[in-house]
Amino acid sequence: MARLERLLIACGPGERRLVRLVGERVVAFALERLSHPDRVGEVHLGRVVSVVPGLAGAFVALADGGQAFLPAEEADPTREDGAAVRPIGALLREGEAVVVRVGRAAMGGKGPRVTARVEPALREAGASRTALALLRAAPPLAAQWLAAGETPAQIVVDNVDHAFALRAAMPALAERIAVHRGPAPLFDETIEAELAALAEPVVEIASGPRLRIAITPALTAIDVDISGGTGREAARRRRETANRTALAEIARQVVLRNLAGVIAIDLAGLPGGRGAREALRAAAAEAFADDPLKPRVLGFSRAGLLEVVRPRLRPPLAEVLGTPVCSVVPSAVTVALTALRTLWREAEARPGRPPRLRAAPAVVDAARGEAEALAFLAARFGRTPDLIADPALAPLGWTVEDAQDG
Repeated sequence: MARLERLLIACGPGERRLVRLVGERVVAFALERLSHPDRVGEVHLGRVVSVVPGLAGAFVALADGGQAFLPAEEADPTREDGAAVRPIGALLREGEAVVVRVGRAAMGGKGPRVTARVEPALREAGASRTALALLRAAPPLAAQWLAAGETPAQIVVDNVDHAFALRAAMPALAERIAVHRGPAPLFDETIEAELAALAEPVVEIASGPRLRIAITPALTAIDVDISGGTGREAARRRRETANRTALAEIARQVVLRNLAGVIAIDLAGLPGGRGAREALRAAAAEAFADDPLKPRVLGFSRAGLLEVVRPRLRPPLAEVLGTPVCSVVPSAVTVALTALRTLWREAEARPGRPPRLRAAPAVVDAARGEAEALAFLAARFGRTPDLIADPALAPLGWTVEDAQDG
């Protein structure tokens, strides 16, 4: 019997958290921060700022004042897949208006990437304008997920307004979209614990292997570590089993953490025979087969690393949470939204006078900048929550306290 597939969408102050489940197993996760959108899917009437033949592309000014990179292979709206790419100088000139869609989010210090291959109706809409403009906002992340892959049997949202918005955006799925009600949170403790673990660089697999994940500007390195086993033959069999188990979990962690670009995997005790390596490459291809971004398993490098290339679309989870180093250093925004979510849950659990947040000044400043989150709480509390800056706390420290406390 096929296991039930569900999409859960928890709408907290300032952010939405999306979890995809197959049975009780988490297979995908994403954060949608309302004040910090990744902008994938936006359509702009932009203007070419500079044509750069050396980069085979052009920089385009967008309606919000930012810039995006338009590669030559995406600059011709009529080019078919596989057709020859014309030089960028033959396609665009400086000062020219162009309708583009954001196809890849800004990440790693680089701006967004756009494509001019958009629907003819949108190109026509841009032709009737002179000033830079946002022609179409990005759909909610849930709508993009649902449009890109197979539709889950159940879609459960804990916010009525967002459920209505999704039903309006995807009327064909309206009957599958349900609203979660009641005092219990949509994500149980098991799910919350697993999501929290995604910020850690080490993954412990129940059957024995351990993964260590390190994100660098050039690539993501994943090391597989095993221990135990006695005797040469027993150790060999243990390595083979551990490596196959590790590959299945690596493919899952890549999706959950949204790792992309070059991924170099250092398997445990890699065998020297070509047939054994080919078997592991095939096992990796099978493990990554269900990934919606369709990564390519290239095989083993001369150094013995299994190389995988996954398309970059949105920032990795580590970058969204804070600083993508070996262990995530949370940003003030991440801490502030976590604190506001706890404030909201405390208020839901104890109806009456809403609690207040006491936090380090940097956290309070970040919270005050989250207009969507504060509006969310104000709608439920009947007023804006109390935020108290306390320099005596640790740099990113915070606590939720009863509003009647001194």
